[in-house]
Amino acid sequence: MLKEINEPHRTLCGERIPFENIHAVSVSLPQLSDVIGYEEKRTETLSRLKSGYPRFVAHSYIARILDYNRDTKKINTPQFIISSKKAANWIVQKFSIQNFEIIEDEGITTLVIPDLKDLEKEILSFIQHTGCLASSRMAEDFLLKKGILQEIFREKVEKENPVDKILSTLSSFYGDLNPEILLSASGMNGVYSAFESLSLIQQKKGKTIWVRLGWLYVDNIRILEKYTESSYVIHNATDLEELEIFLKQNSEQVAGIITECPTNPLLLVPDYEKLKSIVDHYKIPLIVDISVAGSAIINILPYVDVIVESLTKFACGNGDLMMGAVILNKNSNWFSEILPLCKEWIEKPYFRDCERLAYEIKDYEKRVFKISENVKKLAEFFSKQPGIRKVFWTGAIDSFQNFQKVTRLPNIHSGVLSIELSTSLEKFYDRLTLLKGPSFGTEFTLNMLYVYLAHYDLVIQDEGRKFLKENGLDPNLIRISVGIEDPELLIEEYKKALEV
Repeated sequence: MLKEINEPHRTLCGERIPFENIHAVSVSLPQLSDVIGYEEKRTETLSRLKSGYPRFVAHSYIARILDYNRDTKKINTPQFIISSKKAANWIVQKFSIQNFEIIEDEGITTLVIPDLKDLEKEILSFIQHTGCLASSRMAEDFLLKKGILQEIFREKVEKENPVDKILSTLSSFYGDLNPEILLSASGMNGVYSAFESLSLIQQKKGKTIWVRLGWLYVDNIRILEKYTESSYVIHNATDLEELEIFLKQNSEQVAGIITECPTNPLLLVPDYEKLKSIVDHYKIPLIVDISVAGSAIINILPYVDVIVESLTKFACGNGDLMMGAVILNKNSNWFSEILPLCKEWIEKPYFRDCERLAYEIKDYEKRVFKISENVKKLAEFFSKQPGIRKVFWTGAIDSFQNFQKVTRLPNIHSGVLSIELSTSLEKFYDRLTLLKGPSFGTEFTLNMLYVYLAHYDLVIQDEGRKFLKENGLDPNLIRISVGIEDPELLIEEYKKALEV
């Protein structure tokens, strides 16, 4: 929170965000050089990381289990700590692995493979994109049972029927629609489960093309790039005309459409009434990731077949667990087929993560409504600053009308906005004394160099930068996850960073 601004560890690379929380899912990258060091895997940067987003950086407890396995089980080839034996078996089948071993010990599943570097890299990517990783609390319990830890991290939890409380809170946002909600080990595990389920259904009908509507979050992009036979990309999520043109010629081969509401990080929103009429006409299923807004802000269920939400974000609010939800529309033509498949593919969250989220989700609605008010004030401030070329938010002219059609209440907004600087990126970013690191959806404001952290391979090439800019993604873009702090104090901090 803001009162911590002057504490030295706020400006130290590698500190956990939130501080002092062993289950933190973000990490402080306070200087542009830290972001570059992180992306280029420089030893001086990586050696300082106390945490990181769990799908990208192994949690310290996971690292300790790997060490324990090397010492006690004499494992000297690549090993992976997976969310379950079922997920380990998926990986074995998917990559046709020979001479593997699956070890189950005190609730922890370890997959051991031969020492093949390319295979190791592919499996790491698969775990990252599909979110089938063991939770930090699961790892913590293992270390406690083995006597490596003496106690668990103390935190407030809801012990009584935590899963029911999470499900009832989420369901309450959808009223009479009464969706089927499945909890997953992470948001990406939810996306992958829905995608894989629909792919299996559609493959039987000879439909194998997936359409990506909008510039999406990097792992949503990677799933379609790596695990589909073919995909078609429409970079502007609002361009339903291009979608219609493509479907007129190719609808018989299209397996499904995946998009986000709003898109990450440009906060674009298509006309969902029109989009539904298009997908209904061509009988194509639609998956929408709503993590950037969340179920407490929008209800797009009448227009889609499957909603996925990362509960790590606004539902949690504290950035200290991994979980997702797959929200199935019971009125969808695919519901009866997709439900059993989703249940089969999905990785269930760990019970202690559910206990923690059941406590945090109580304030979900209150949290996002307060954040929405702050977003409006910050967007107004940023729009008047000469050092800022463009402000992307759900109140912008490109998005406002379409977003308001799907909000649960009038004039509420996604808690994320992005700004494109016309001034020096390095000066602004390095001067800013607010928290800087990956992830979003926290009660504290969190700033991220999105394009650097999600698309660094493109940022460092002239052609790549040109391609990004053509699609509205300037490398000078900063994504801001707005918190519940006093907005005037936030504005003061941004003013200082923008000073010429």
